[in-house]
Amino acid sequence: MIPADEFATFAFGALIAGITAHFLIRFRLVSPPAVLVRTNVNGRAVPAILGGPIVISALLALLCIGVLAAVGWKAAEGASVAVATSLLLAAMGAAGAWDDMKGDERPRGFAGHLGAMRARRLTGGVVKAATGLVAGVIAGWIVANDLPGALEIGLLVALSANLTNLFDRAPGRAAKVTLFVTVPLVVWGSPSWAVMAGGAIGALVASMPFDLRQRAMLGDAGANAVGAVMGLGLGVSLPPAGRLIALAVLAALNVASEKWSFSRVIAQTSWLRYLDRLGTGK
Repeated sequence: MIPADEFATFAFGALIAGITAHFLIRFRLVSPPAVLVRTNVNGRAVPAILGGPIVISALLALLCIGVLAAVGWKAAEGASVAVATSLLLAAMGAAGAWDDMKGDERPRGFAGHLGAMRARRLTGGVVKAATGLVAGVIAGWIVANDLPGALEIGLLVALSANLTNLFDRAPGRAAKVTLFVTVPLVVWGSPSWAVMAGGAIGALVASMPFDLRQRAMLGDAGANAVGAVMGLGLGVSLPPAGRLIALAVLAALNVASEKWSFSRVIAQTSWLRYLDRLGTGK
């Protein structure tokens, strides 16, 4: 269970990021770029602008927590996890934003992106996958300081980021999946990760009303950034056997997405359909 001081620091970071994200999102919605407008699962045109505000707000929260650590607040200490979290937010946010600005691409799934590579065409999916793996391994090395641990965390980060992006098809779906995993990690996982992830989680929660009401969506920048932070949380919170199980589950879900539509499975399963529609007014 997370200690009281660490939970208070987590809540502080979440509050700072949540308030900041709310106002940044409202500002961004005034005139969203046309290139960021996507057609969601309901056939509605929605701007994918939540990523930037989430990443900026989460990084601001990390800066504020760094100030607390500098003045002697023990619960805010944890430089290695802070650096790793900042790296993933910045790297995956940037890679996702680059993909968002390219607009919709024809290649879908691993097969589509590999086919594009064989045709000597660089896709956003390849850039995000490579960025996730490299940044994840570096972040893993920072927090684990050994090669096997770094490789495991790198794979967890890359697979989590991609899976979260796959769920960003319906209002609030990716955010719900992320919170389903991260909330237990905050309570029972690594306290230092919980403190540093507070900003990302708080910003994600603040973005959900806009997402659920189909006013905006995470986009690649938002989904990949929060997914990467989730992957880091799995890596630093789970024991070695737990990491391997998480890797197997994430890999299986990523591979399954090549054959089956998650949206179709959710629509055909009553309790998943209920959770998917929760908060959307349907």
